[in-house]
Amino acid sequence: MLKNKLSTSERILQSALQLMKDKGFHLVTIKDIADKASVSEMTVFRHFETKKGVLEAAIETNTVVPSFKQTLDKIIIWDLEQDLLQIAHLYLDLMEQNESICLIAVQERASMPELADLVSENTEQLKGYITAYFNTMQEEKKMIPTNSYTQASTFLATLFSYFISTALWGEKFVNVPKEEFIKNTVQTFCHGLHP
Repeated sequence: MLKNKLSTSERILQSALQLMKDKGFHLVTIKDIADKASVSEMTVFRHFETKKGVLEAAIETNTVVPSFKQTLDKIIIWDLEQDLLQIAHLYLDLMEQNESICLIAVQERASMPELADLVSENTEQLKGYITAYFNTMQEEKKMIPTNSYTQASTFLATLFSYFISTALWGEKFVNVPKEEFIKNTVQTFCHGLHP
């Protein structure tokens, strides 16, 4: 029933991402994508021209940066612990929504380095937003003087390690519930950053 509510392009993108995540970009064919999306191969070509075009459109459609920034602007209350809890939830929720794209980028990092570049660019933008937040918190004396970019990088790297380990191995590597992981990570960060 959900398939009927999605546009043809959305069905193709969802189908392609699932197949590419499961089998890898190079093993998936346009026919595979068309069959899974219940469309003809010609429809896939008409919408996206190439298999790489499908992947690029999926990445562009699912970029997390604009929604992260919009939501971040709404949720910040200038309380370090509360804000970092919100940022952590926001980041992990967005990463989980885009798990397929992230795993494809990891799988294809050698054969399609432009995917890694795109992920890197998005990550840099996210770090930029958090760096700006940390800079303001320092100016307001709500945080110790520190290298904001390094702190933002460390914070995101910690969250990303949770995301990627659970995406790849479930609970075999980190068997701590997400809520507990976020809470402990934020408390540790705040302990080190509070003035």
